[in-house]
Amino acid sequence: RLHEDYTRWTDFMHETFQFDFLGLTYPDACLGSMEERLLLGALWPFVVILLGAAVFACRAASAWLLSGRSDTLRRDLVRAKWRSLYWAILVMYLVLPSASRSIFKAKQCESYNVSVFTGERRSYLVADLD
Repeated sequence: RLHEDYTRWTDFMHETFQFDFLGLTYPDACLGSMEERLLLGALWPFVVILLGAAVFACRAASAWLLSGRSDTLRRDLVRAKWRSLYWAILVMYLVLPSASRSIFKAKQCESYNVSVFTGERRSYLVADLD
């Protein structure tokens, strides 16, 4: 069981910032198995960070090419590196609670009575119930 402070924080961030872009575009059943959905949900922030870093690097390279000075490339690339790091930390800070919550939610089960007469119960993943 996770510590209460962490779960309270992830609940707050999940309710405040919904970063389930895949769920907004496609129903969960259309995205494949639960394993594929977890993989997509956990990896999309890294793809966003890599794309952002590529944008900052291209911007630095284009500024260097347009300036015509050979001494500014290193400075512009260092500046792009620090901007990329800032945005990577910000993206992870905002996205990590919702991604972690979806991963942890995938392993939780909810049990239901199937038959009142026999007492038979079945368990379903909480993530599939949504």
